[in-house]
Amino acid sequence: MKNISHLKNTNFTIAGAARSGISCAKLLKKFGLKVFLTEEKKLSTETEAILKEIGISFEQEGHSIDKIINNTDILIISPGILLSSPLVIAAKKNNILVASEVEVASWFFPENVICCGITGTNGKSTTTHYLANLLKLEHAAVACGNIGTPVSEAVFNLYEKNLLEDNYYLCIELSSYQLETIYSMGPLCTCFLNLQNDHLARYENMDEYLKAKWRLILLTRDDGLAIIEENVLARAVHLGLSMPKCKIFVLTEHKPFTHRQQQSEYKNTGINLPIAIYKELKNLSIEQLIPSSSLNHAHVAYDANTNSAQINFNDHEKWDVKNSCLNGKHNIINILVASLMAEFSGLYKNRILRQWEKETTKYAPLPHRLEHIGSAKQIYIDSHKNKKTVTIINDSKATNVESTLVALQAFHKPIRLLLGGEAKGDSYLPIIEITNKDNLIIYPFGKAAPIIREQLSQFKNVRPHNFSNMLAAANEVLLECENGDIILLSPACSSFDEFKDFEHRGNVFRAWAISCFEENKS
Repeated sequence: MKNISHLKNTNFTIAGAARSGISCAKLLKKFGLKVFLTEEKKLSTETEAILKEIGISFEQEGHSIDKIINNTDILIISPGILLSSPLVIAAKKNNILVASEVEVASWFFPENVICCGITGTNGKSTTTHYLANLLKLEHAAVACGNIGTPVSEAVFNLYEKNLLEDNYYLCIELSSYQLETIYSMGPLCTCFLNLQNDHLARYENMDEYLKAKWRLILLTRDDGLAIIEENVLARAVHLGLSMPKCKIFVLTEHKPFTHRQQQSEYKNTGINLPIAIYKELKNLSIEQLIPSSSLNHAHVAYDANTNSAQINFNDHEKWDVKNSCLNGKHNIINILVASLMAEFSGLYKNRILRQWEKETTKYAPLPHRLEHIGSAKQIYIDSHKNKKTVTIINDSKATNVESTLVALQAFHKPIRLLLGGEAKGDSYLPIIEITNKDNLIIYPFGKAAPIIREQLSQFKNVRPHNFSNMLAAANEVLLECENGDIILLSPACSSFDEFKDFEHRGNVFRAWAISCFEENKS
């Protein structure tokens, strides 16, 4: 653990009483530090009881900014609090350090902790979860961060359970919101999976979104490993961002990219300033910035018909994967990233590859991410009491169009797509532009249904009804589908018109599907 003796007389204020805020308060209190918590909303009775039990002073239903500023040395903010909020602006104006819960938790990492950081727009949770499961084959490991368990909670548990000797891996999923205020955490391995349109209500443009996530790459230890998707790396070069000193793996779905390829991949989204360096940056190749001794390529060739892949490393080493335990090219990439991180951490390649394939894996996928409900030969009963052998997939985690596109590309049978919820401003046109139209029927539901039908009005396979809710659409899908079809919930929308979050939506959908099992209808 870092020397924290200088924190003895430090006043901490935690803004936000969600799970990460409470966990951070407990960790700080364990080390006898001074903690105050402020929450903009009214606290639940349960949260109040927890804070009182551990002896944390707090306020609710608003931030007393003047009082906080006069009594705070370090402000710890929830990821949902904007850096432009009055509380954060006041803190910065008064030279108060603003940090995330993850940053503060890292100050208390025991010496046996090795951390790995995962970011990107899509696939973070699956990669984090898969990595933790790989590492558990030989070490103690936990998936934490944005995936659900706060990092502070994971660290607190290490001290509570006295797990302070053998290597312990923290596999940390990190959002751009969290990374904005992380400064010193030094992961052994990091990855930047991809960059897609999302969170543009918070960031001025995609470049600002990238810069927030790029902070993780620059935090990587000099003796560590950073895995970066080729388009992300090309864009970072184009923006003139600093490069890490560690070993780098570039992920590509093509042969290792060339200088010319890089130029054609991106359009300049900013203003061309009349300064030579701005013209030169877009012409730089990766090889000009990164020493060849540090640069490696992993090329993914995927066969959708067999759900298999061949991975080419620098054109001399190959990994062959047959019948992957997760469907889709995107999941092959997620598994590959986790595997490279696990191998760099000391796990043997042969042991890693056994976990890729359905016949030999011990991996149990996360719920709500292309989650298969029931068995491959599951029989369902529709509302007219007809028996049908179909596949039902719960992909409730797909809250944007990019995620839904990934889901659609993972399957080749006829798909009946449940699309809807609360619109996030995305265009739904890409769904029919890149999909086999003859194999897709769309059922719009929720608040977004009229928008979906309007945008896709030229697509004949959009059902003419605006289903008021998800289950109304699901019942209609099951009634209309034929043997061999796939019923896919991949909404491309947030869940807040009907549900408290995507997990709640997915749980309701799963429960509906299970209720339609033949054995549950008898």
